Amino acid sequence: MNFQQLRSVRDTARCGFNLTEVAAILHTSQPGVSRQIRELEEELGVEIFARAGNE
Repeated sequence: MNFQQLRSVRDTARCGFNLTEVAAILHTSQPGVSRQIRELEEELGVEIFARAGNE
C-alpha cells in the first residue's frame, strides 16, 4: 500500500467515481488510476469499488 493508491481511492470518491477527473487532478492517466485502485484491492483482498463495466 502506498500514498498514491490511497490518493486514487480518496479522489475517486470525491469526484463521484469519475476516473478521468481523478486522473487530471493527480496528473496521471485514467488507466493508471484504475491500476492503482485494482492493485490496492488485490493487496488488501477486498473490493473497494463495485464496477459496472461497459453495459
